[in-house]
Amino acid sequence: MLHFLPILLQLAAPAAAQPLPTLDEVQFTECLDLARKDPASAISSASLWAQQNGGYLARACHGFALATDFKFDLAVPILTEAATLAETKGDPRAARFWAQAGNAAIAAGQPDVAVDALGKALASKALDSNERADSEVDRARAFVALGKNADGEAALATARQLAPENGAAWLLSATLARRLNKLPDALAFIQTAAAVLPSDPAVALEAGNIAIAAGDDDTARKQWEQVIKIGPNSRQAATATAQLAALAAATPAPTSEPQSR
Repeated sequence: MLHFLPILLQLAAPAAAQPLPTLDEVQFTECLDLARKDPASAISSASLWAQQNGGYLARACHGFALATDFKFDLAVPILTEAATLAETKGDPRAARFWAQAGNAAIAAGQPDVAVDALGKALASKALDSNERADSEVDRARAFVALGKNADGEAALATARQLAPENGAAWLLSATLARRLNKLPDALAFIQTAAAVLPSDPAVALEAGNIAIAAGDDDTARKQWEQVIKIGPNSRQAATATAQLAALAAATPAPTSEPQSR
């Protein structure tokens, strides 16, 4: 099973500026801005707004604020409610709310809920190609967490086609291919990921993982050393350090030749 870090949600403000935005639209924009700066205050503000008949916009901001504050399990039902209500009102932003509900569900360890929400997001025509690619990447994460590797591969292939510049799609494709022992595919994917994300420690870490799986200890060592150089304080650097130590312990010490007299 692949493990992924939670991804912070990025709910968009109203898609198109209006000459005279409604008070709810103005409050929604202000609420999102507050959530990015002070999620705890935004949680309180959005919760009060929702109780005062703020509708789905209040719930969408409430969910966003909760997710920004890493309270993903609480964000999921609220974002789901926002998406459902927005859908009934014919608001095209419902697709984004479904996508964010799915993203939060992955972070909350609810892959089955994520697959359902992301499917609803992708069924809409409201998402652009980059948004659809992101949702396909998230859907791949959820499928892999459910043990549905073939579905995960298909979702990642779609993401790569929709947005070839999406580095996460290439990186996760490489990771999944390595886990499935498809090393030529993994190598091709990680090379593209490195071109798209040249200074990402996660890419260098995975490049080392692929190299070690292929029996190339020297390349693995170089890649893991690169991880530490790129992001010395990162989670990936800690993993690379441990793997370098394990590699050193498994490598026989060179034997010295006896000196001739």
